[in-house]
Amino acid sequence: MKKTPFIMLVSILVLVSLVLSACGTDEDLIDEVYTEEAATEAPEQQFSAPGDVVFDFGFTPEQNGFSFENYGDDIPATNLTADELRRMFGDEVCAQINNEECILTPPAEQWMEQINGDMAGGHCEGMAVLSLMMYTGQVSPSDFGADLASELDINNEDLQKEIAYWWATQAVDPTASSVIRGTPMEILETIKQMDVNGETYTIGIYNDRGDGHAITPFGAEDKGDGLFAILVYDNNYPGEVRELFIDSRDNSWTYETSINPQVETDVWSGNADTETLDLTPTSARLEVQACPFCEGGYSSISGKMAAPAQAMNQIFLDGEGHILITDDSGNRLGYVDGKIINEIQGASYTKYRMLASGNTPEPIYSIPANLDVTITIDGTKLTEETLTDLVMIGAGFSIGVEGIYLEPGQVDTAYFYPTDEMIAYETTSDESPSIIFAIENPNAEADYYFELYGTDMAGGGTITAWLDSKAGDLLINTEKLNGEGFFNFYLTRITDELEEEFYAEDIVLKEGALVYINYAEWTDANPEGMYFGVDLNGDGEIDEEYAVGDAQ
Repeated sequence: MKKTPFIMLVSILVLVSLVLSACGTDEDLIDEVYTEEAATEAPEQQFSAPGDVVFDFGFTPEQNGFSFENYGDDIPATNLTADELRRMFGDEVCAQINNEECILTPPAEQWMEQINGDMAGGHCEGMAVLSLMMYTGQVSPSDFGADLASELDINNEDLQKEIAYWWATQAVDPTASSVIRGTPMEILETIKQMDVNGETYTIGIYNDRGDGHAITPFGAEDKGDGLFAILVYDNNYPGEVRELFIDSRDNSWTYETSINPQVETDVWSGNADTETLDLTPTSARLEVQACPFCEGGYSSISGKMAAPAQAMNQIFLDGEGHILITDDSGNRLGYVDGKIINEIQGASYTKYRMLASGNTPEPIYSIPANLDVTITIDGTKLTEETLTDLVMIGAGFSIGVEGIYLEPGQVDTAYFYPTDEMIAYETTSDESPSIIFAIENPNAEADYYFELYGTDMAGGGTITAWLDSKAGDLLINTEKLNGEGFFNFYLTRITDELEEEFYAEDIVLKEGALVYINYAEWTDANPEGMYFGVDLNGDGEIDEEYAVGDAQ
């Protein structure tokens, strides 16, 4: 019988297979030889060769990426404003709206301040997302004055706010909870499914120091010998095609990066066990985002609502150092021996993707809303003094300690009791921090922001402050102060029609006393000022009462 070309090819393959087996060459071994019948029945398979492009999204960094580098606080950029928060969460963020001008509730103002402060480390997340959405047509570059992302100017304030808007989505649900974690090969396979008219992703990469960075994938190449390259736009390198390498042989990844082209590069790497690669789907960012600071913990836009499955409080640390959160059962969340651990049921943390300055802030920690916690602020590994803020933000409130001068080796402690609207701050150092409260009262006459600042804690000790919302008092307990001190007091009162301020300075903090500030009865129209009461011995009786005038 005359041999067909296919049967002749099969005969050759069989002979080659026998020769290779005799030589003991495992890597190039041809495992199977198909019969003509089997080849007819088997589906067609696509194999890539070294140098083949196995995925091409059509995006090019030169045209579709931004022409300017990732930036932090090195330029005077505008980040989130009240308009962006209202766009993201709805009118609930506004204490009052006058001619479409939104005056934020005090908790909203505090949350925006924390998020904007954290952007000092870089805007890569916003740039990675927005450049991708401009390419897919979900956001138009023409809204900012150009046909392509690469033609836009960093000095455009509207563009800066848009970058900040998409940056901030990483801090809220459902975006934060939609992040896809997987092995390097799983990440590669998911990226290959990206569709201009369907789902798209940004990549998050992390190193062993806790730094995070966001990049935009647009292609993949087979490099041969089981090595693949995900082609990315890295906003630290405008106009360049960068490669994130995936090694299928050991399911690992490597990427060479730096905070900008002028800084020496660093190789980041991981494997299937490290969970240092992730993907954020763009679709999650387009959903209504759950408001972490709104009373009730939800957002509503055009009648839609997004509520978390469980009410959560977010904890922010601004400044160097690390924190460790411990609940009443001794379960921990935060840094232990340089690594983040999470032993608290229902708690989570979100690492920022932002690399520009090299100073990635502490992650955002989320804990169940009814949980009382002890938080240690650890400056053990500091090399110089740093100014540090610690703030908890939840539905309708924020509580925190700002302006802590944390020195190398210093470890301070804060106790948060959110249900009781209480905080205690303990230090062994001379401190003058600010204790802040912000409350939203949808069913009451006014929202309030309070600041006890310049609090003189000579010799250290513990100062406790809490709100008695029913009585309309702010209380300060100095029982555990090591000496007499002073503090200044600031209040903002926001109603549907008015925004009023009150300021008093050099109020005495007597050791062992309990100070009552009767804020609820004050308005700007009160000529006598605000009433302060002092319980000198802790017996529950007011020993001194006096009115303090507005120092403004």
